[in-house]
Amino acid sequence: MLDNYEQYLKNLPVMPEAATRIMAIAEDKLDISFKELENIIKMDPALTTKILKIANSALYARQREIKSLQMAITLLGFKNIKSLVLLVAASNTFARLQKTEFYQFFWGHSILTAFYAKHIAIRCNKKEIAEECFLGALLHDIGQVAFFNANRKRYLLIVDLLMAAIDIEEVEEKNFGLNHRALGASILHKWNFPDLYVDVAREHNSLNITSAHKSLIIIISIADLLSETYRFNEVSSAKDGLLKELFQHTVLQESDLDYYKNKFMDDCKNDALFQECRNLFGIKK
Repeated sequence: MLDNYEQYLKNLPVMPEAATRIMAIAEDKLDISFKELENIIKMDPALTTKILKIANSALYARQREIKSLQMAITLLGFKNIKSLVLLVAASNTFARLQKTEFYQFFWGHSILTAFYAKHIAIRCNKKEIAEECFLGALLHDIGQVAFFNANRKRYLLIVDLLMAAIDIEEVEEKNFGLNHRALGASILHKWNFPDLYVDVAREHNSLNITSAHKSLIIIISIADLLSETYRFNEVSSAKDGLLKELFQHTVLQESDLDYYKNKFMDDCKNDALFQECRNLFGIKK
């Protein structure tokens, strides 16, 4: 891990204890009882309220209202609840930045990438890692938030490049001594997040993936590039080439690529959870 990430970590808001404890549970050790999970979440009443609100959204509509955490956990399962906890915790943690242009851009991109990633995982017959893809995509650029918090004025120059779909890693390294991928990986490691999320932050959008979670990183990389393609209508030839090459490492077909580029967002706009997530972060466009 990098030695100089600490200066950026200290400027980040503290992640709520409930989220930190739940995210620290290893992916291969999900034997935590529902009661324990419920007790962790209950530590934060505001978190509990928002999770129940989302659980009752149209996406999760049941014949009766979900009135308790116990019922929500039983119906949705550990991984879905974990996703909701992180979503709510992140929206609360960074609430003070909600009206900034960077915040709107960053979380708008992260949420869209998360929905792309989850859908692609299921379409690739990898439903068992769909929620991990969702969370990994939500966190993949967290290093950008750390830079922005540490030196907003200095990073805004880079944000202008980011919002013009220009690669920013080299500019970050020149101005800060490291890029947001390396910084994000260091921060997630410090937060005791499972290795797969650390690896996603470090290796997304690369063809030289060394992580044991390669298939997951490929899916999130595809989702990231598709999200950029949608938001900017087009991307550089290099990014489009990377997207097509990554696609070849999946079972997806050319028709799937066409769907994701041209029709997926229409489905998202009708997805109650997608709209609920955007509302959580105050995303306006």
